[in-house]
Amino acid sequence: MRIWLITFLLVIASKGASADCVFDCFSGTGENPRSELTFTTLTSSTALPLIDYVHYGVPAQAANPTNTFNGHLSLNITAGALAEQGTSLASVYIAADSLPPFSFSFVQYGTHVLPTQRQLINTGHTAWEWILLPGRVWNERGDNGYSRVALPFALQEINANCTHNGVMTFLFKDDGSVSDVAYQIAQETCRYFKFNLHGKIAASFTPALIANAQQVIDDYRREYANRLSLKPLAALASDYPNSGIDLTQIGSDQTASQLTTYGVLYNGTHYQGPCATRYGEYPFCDVMALPSYSIAKTIVAGLAVMRAEQKYPDKLQHLKVGEWVAECQGSQWQDVTLLNALDMATGNYQSAQALVDEKAQKTIDEFFVSASHADKIKHSCAYPRQSPPGSTFVYHTSDSYIVSRVLQQYQQQLRGPTADYFTDILVNELYKPLMLSPVTYSTKRTYDVQQQVWAGYGLTLLADDIAKLGQFVGQSNGKIQGQTVLDSKLLSEALQQSTNGGLQVSSNARYQHSVWAFDLKSSTQFNCSTATWIPYMSGFGGIGVVMLPNNMLYYFVSDNMQYGFVKTLMELHKIAPICE
Repeated sequence: MRIWLITFLLVIASKGASADCVFDCFSGTGENPRSELTFTTLTSSTALPLIDYVHYGVPAQAANPTNTFNGHLSLNITAGALAEQGTSLASVYIAADSLPPFSFSFVQYGTHVLPTQRQLINTGHTAWEWILLPGRVWNERGDNGYSRVALPFALQEINANCTHNGVMTFLFKDDGSVSDVAYQIAQETCRYFKFNLHGKIAASFTPALIANAQQVIDDYRREYANRLSLKPLAALASDYPNSGIDLTQIGSDQTASQLTTYGVLYNGTHYQGPCATRYGEYPFCDVMALPSYSIAKTIVAGLAVMRAEQKYPDKLQHLKVGEWVAECQGSQWQDVTLLNALDMATGNYQSAQALVDEKAQKTIDEFFVSASHADKIKHSCAYPRQSPPGSTFVYHTSDSYIVSRVLQQYQQQLRGPTADYFTDILVNELYKPLMLSPVTYSTKRTYDVQQQVWAGYGLTLLADDIAKLGQFVGQSNGKIQGQTVLDSKLLSEALQQSTNGGLQVSSNARYQHSVWAFDLKSSTQFNCSTATWIPYMSGFGGIGVVMLPNNMLYYFVSDNMQYGFVKTLMELHKIAPICE
């Protein structure tokens, strides 16, 4: 009897956390012969080189964790090793080689580690803001009783949308013992500032009961369960074997080394391509932080106007800018409507030539570089009248900012001085019902008491968020669970589904209510018999969300100023025709 009992207890002990794991459990043995980020490396002064990200990810034989990471983690920040990659801008920043202050709380749920703060975090650092993302925890036999954590994160540039993704990893025990934290950044979506940054810094871990732990877990369970069905991009070929699709052509419109990620949504399945870095594939592609840049013009400014117009029929789109924005009191703004500003057709500009106003040094200095609402709105309202409102498209991010200001003023008139249209209309009525990730619940705002939402850029997304938003706009006709939540007329116009095609930007391009459109018939690679206008969202550097008439969605995130998608569409056309 005693021998049986001892044997039984040994079996239970050998299973350890396997019996206790409650979510997304591992089945590995913990055997993982390491060549990098070893126990010795993380617990000594051993120098840390740049390495393939596979060493920061979860190994195939990961075992369930025997320690629990509930509590507070603080880092003793010191400068890391920063090496620019083809740019020369580091000297412009203060402390660009240093992570921001770090002291945050975490909750463990099964093998997942959840930051309690999932939105953009400003710590007062001179260059960067934090984005913390869900990570993993596991055991390896070589870690001497410690459990190992990997936390994906991103640094986002202060007063801008550049996003640099990385991973940090360390060892810990329930008693608060913790190794140094190794971290590495070797990827970005940023046209003008590219770098590798890595290092190893001291940490302290204080185990604690987190007051809102159950709410954090419940929210994450809901978020995780409602992610789109995900497969690797390669599964397109196996799921549609008769199509003859060439997977190498998907995403080939962008230079591979400058492509952050890309994917296709079709028949409810999200086929995601890899998340490339300069040191292998990013191991947490499903939660990689992606900047919106100007696709925010659609999913912030555009969706907010369409939602507000659906709630308050025939009121919002006709609001006059001059009546709602105190700084736009010149005569040139008295006949400009909110919809004119959304269409970037205010009639107020310096030059109608493409991007001349947008790229002007005056615009950079007074609008993009400025962090205050007073400066941004002053610049936005200063353009002189050149043509009748609604007649001429001139690309102005400042027009989207004016839209944001009108929406804020209107919302505050309706609901009081503390109302916020971004939270009230977008987050609570669209983003949360769509089950977007919590990273979308905040966006860049002015750094002053106004905290005015930029709207023209500044939102952060996960790939799942991009696919869901594209599905909502391009496939679901602005409905959530069968209920219409966007103004149908404005949406149909934006998607080129009505006779009102919007403003002609060129012979094969249009712009309508913050959505672009491209005539596929103009491409020599397609033989469309009639005009086939493809609506899409577009962002600075090379970001696109293409909403196709064959009920497909294609998106790409890159930063080499390559905005094309025709070569990719040629392949997707093989699965389901895009035009006749």
